[in-house]
Amino acid sequence: MPRPVNPANRPRRRSPRVLAVILATPAIASCFLPRMMQPPEPLQDPPAEAVAPQTDVVEPEEPPVPAEIAVIIDSMEAAVEDSIAGRGRDSVTTASSEARAAARRDSMLAAARRISRAVSARRDSLDAATRRDSAAVAGAARRDSLAAARRDSLDAAARRDSLATAQRDSIAAVARRDSAAGPDAETELEQLRASGPTYISYDEGPRLVWDTEAEALLATTLLPVIRAEELDANTAANLWLLVRADGRVDASVVQTSSDNSAFDAAAERAARSLIFAPALHNGRAVPLWILREISLLMR
Repeated sequence: MPRPVNPANRPRRRSPRVLAVILATPAIASCFLPRMMQPPEPLQDPPAEAVAPQTDVVEPEEPPVPAEIAVIIDSMEAAVEDSIAGRGRDSVTTASSEARAAARRDSMLAAARRISRAVSARRDSLDAATRRDSAAVAGAARRDSLAAARRDSLDAAARRDSLATAQRDSIAAVARRDSAAGPDAETELEQLRASGPTYISYDEGPRLVWDTEAEALLATTLLPVIRAEELDANTAANLWLLVRADGRVDASVVQTSSDNSAFDAAAERAARSLIFAPALHNGRAVPLWILREISLLMR
């Protein structure tokens, strides 16, 4: 829209009548120019009787404007008025066009801003949805990975338990066979039981068969006592164990106490349930006293 003009700063415009008079002046002057160019008449003294004293000064009247000059002036005034009216119409039309263009420009800018906001909101919504989907996929992948790891762990534990059980059964079977084959095994066991912890020669010492069953047995036997007596997890007792030819513990004797009788008793109960690969002498399974530390963290 056109900027409003301060009336104080607006240039002064001449009226149409003044412009018409200014433009008609050369034409009026051309009518009187021939008369003005004639030589002046000689001055004559008027007769004395004709000269009379003048008392009042009469101003000369304006000469009448010729008809053709009046017509020219009127036509010029009409032309000036038409020109002024035309310029006014043109300025109004221009202002209206500029106002319409400004309104159309503002409308287009507002529409562009609305479209930009809608596009931005849509993009943010898509980004949020993508992040949610990515988080869901990552969570599902982690859950699947954990489940697969848990399955693999259970399968490995099952295989380990199966191997340990098979090994224990195999060792026990070999020990029973060797014990049955050696008629002196029972006699040796009776002698060792009666004599107490005694050293005898052997080729290969007994080995503890450690599996999940042994670990669970040790935990369920020792852990309640440790909690009840408020003992440290490293509390231990050293026991003499009489390992039979079939790998089982026949007797136990406390060699070094843990300074807690309840724990010593629990350690003896746990040791009686352990299984060993029996000692070998000359290729035959034999009973043997061994010194073993019993604790919650033993292996």
